Amino acid sequence: PDACFSLVEPTPVDRPVLVAASLPALALVGLDEAEVLRPDFAEYMCGNRVLPGARPAAHCYCGHQFGAFSGQLGDGAAMSLGEVVTEGQGRWELQLKGAGKTPYS
Repeated sequence: PDACFSLVEPTPVDRPVLVAASLPALALVGLDEAEVLRPDFAEYMCGNRVLPGARPAAHCYCGHQFGAFSGQLGDGAAMSLGEVVTEGQGRWELQLKGAGKTPYS
């Protein structure tokens, strides 16, 4: 930790509401489309609740920015909520954009 990533907590959202869901994306990560009907689905998808066993993290990386090499960039407001490995569909990272400040903001 803190070299390639930092453990972080998403900023809570007041009264989250599910506006839309991608059924093909749910299938990719092995979720039945009925999951979107759960009362706590929006709480998990906005980061208010963390999935069992998950450790949200922001990633650090380097690269070119504004025409010059930068030795440390990172996810300024994006957080990895966890990883899902499915039978036959592969390995998928669940990432939340706009989740709040990170050490790389």
